[in-house]
Amino acid sequence: MVSGTGVRSRDSSSGFAAALLYSTSVTRQYSRGLLALAWANVALHAAGLIVAWFGLRPGSAVVPLAERMAYLASRPAAWSWGWGIWMLCAVVLVAFMSVLRRRLPGDPVSGKLALIFTIVGMTADLFCDVLQIRTLPAAAAAGSSRPGIFLAFEQLATIGGLAVANGLYTIGVLFMNLAVGGIAGGPARFAGWVAVVSGFALAAAGFLPSPLLLQAATGLTIGSYCLWTVLVARDLR
Repeated sequence: MVSGTGVRSRDSSSGFAAALLYSTSVTRQYSRGLLALAWANVALHAAGLIVAWFGLRPGSAVVPLAERMAYLASRPAAWSWGWGIWMLCAVVLVAFMSVLRRRLPGDPVSGKLALIFTIVGMTADLFCDVLQIRTLPAAAAAGSSRPGIFLAFEQLATIGGLAVANGLYTIGVLFMNLAVGGIAGGPARFAGWVAVVSGFALAAAGFLPSPLLLQAATGLTIGSYCLWTVLVARDLR
């Protein structure tokens, strides 16, 4: 009986050790994946900002109506590629949130809500990006004699992308910043709150005709969000 008990004890110990090694291996894989996604967010958002300045800005509301309609009517490749990069940004944002939620101990409700809001935000964002790529150039090509149609689609894409999608993303970051509060360091949480505040300002810019607010909030939101992803991924390694 003693011998049998010893065998069972050794088997239990071996099973526990194997489970621990497997758990540690999975955790390391998630950590590496989370850090890789954080840097993917940084790279894609940086590329998006560069292309936005050179390829998207001429077709945005910061330039006069006649000029941006003429620019879009030519169907510039930089416009399509620029919005394509922002579509990739939406995808890697959701991927980061998904992997981050799996790394949270206890699977908190705030982490689940963060993922839900970012997924819904991505859906709205991708729809509006398709409008930007396909519909706005077609409306601009219809001619300056019918600017009302162009302005209607432009307003729909702007409000949907800036106010709705970015508003949902910001709520997602807010919930996730709450979820990582006990395990992420102070700098990471601070960067998260900066992203939340500036993100709501960016969402407000979707309703307000303020190019200055739009440009200031865009840089601050994206910069603080990218910093937040890297700091959180580092703290959770």
